[in-house]
Amino acid sequence: MRHLLQTALDVVQRGERVALATIVYQQGSAPRGAGSQLVANATGLLAGTTGGGLAEGMTIKACASAVQQGKPCVLEFAMNGTLAAQSEMICGGVVRVLVEVFAPDDTLVLAAALRALDAEGCLIVRPYPPQQEGAGCGWTLLFTDDHSLGAALPPEVCHTLTKTGCALREASLLEAAGQAYFVDTCRPAPRMIIAGGGHVSRPTAQIAALAGFTVHVLDDRAEFAAAERFPWAEATKHVPEFTQCFTSYGVREQDFLVIVTRGHLFDESVLAQALQTPAGYIGMIGSKRKREQIYAHLQEQGVSQAALARVTSPIGLAIKAETPEEIAVSIVAQCIAHKRGA
Repeated sequence: MRHLLQTALDVVQRGERVALATIVYQQGSAPRGAGSQLVANATGLLAGTTGGGLAEGMTIKACASAVQQGKPCVLEFAMNGTLAAQSEMICGGVVRVLVEVFAPDDTLVLAAALRALDAEGCLIVRPYPPQQEGAGCGWTLLFTDDHSLGAALPPEVCHTLTKTGCALREASLLEAAGQAYFVDTCRPAPRMIIAGGGHVSRPTAQIAALAGFTVHVLDDRAEFAAAERFPWAEATKHVPEFTQCFTSYGVREQDFLVIVTRGHLFDESVLAQALQTPAGYIGMIGSKRKREQIYAHLQEQGVSQAALARVTSPIGLAIKAETPEEIAVSIVAQCIAHKRGA
């Protein structure tokens, strides 16, 4: 979402209009689900995707028209027949796409949404079908501290949508006071903190970054925590030793902790610290035998079985991965599954 918002903001700051197309409804099989987005202007696609193929091409044309006219619209595609054939996708589903227009007057609300991605996030709310008239995109940003920005909504609507929307994993259509609203979750990208900068960490960091995670890597060896070794990471950190390695991160429930150090003694130390955090995902590399040895030692030190149940070990989906790159795929795939509730 960050790239899309930044792209839209860059355009309106140049004094031009731009369109954001969002899948708001999906029934049956379709290339992408609700919340998938692209940004386009009168000249064509700028960023993102709603699934590719002919449907996306028609969406981009609709964006160009919306930009020229300054009016939003809703598109509906049945992914069958000619549309499916020309898209080389025999999906058979139905999708609806909301096309919204942003003008220079919307600079403040776009900038505020971007800032929210670096803080606690917010909900982006707009009436559905769109009711955009005149200036303004019609967005209302709802924040966790109960304040809002953008188009005014009745207090009871804000309360209902905030209460319901905070539990959403993905964008969704919600109803409040007899009106439908499309609510998008504008949250910081999930953070993956990788303990260990070895041969598995490099492809894991790269694939995780491509999959939308903000990646941090730490190691007790300066050469293995070097920024040039991890060009895809948000940050790297050299820790003198692995003890107390998470103290400066302020680990949150939405964080993913990946433990892939160079030895089981380090893994055990890092795992003990990870269990003191609220991290939603804790994964540790290694064989089942190594896992049981570490678990037994930690239990001798007073760590409960319930605490150890939070840990995924061996880390990664069981795809018989062998190479560092294959192991990285299995790790990131498992993290995506956890994030999506799969």
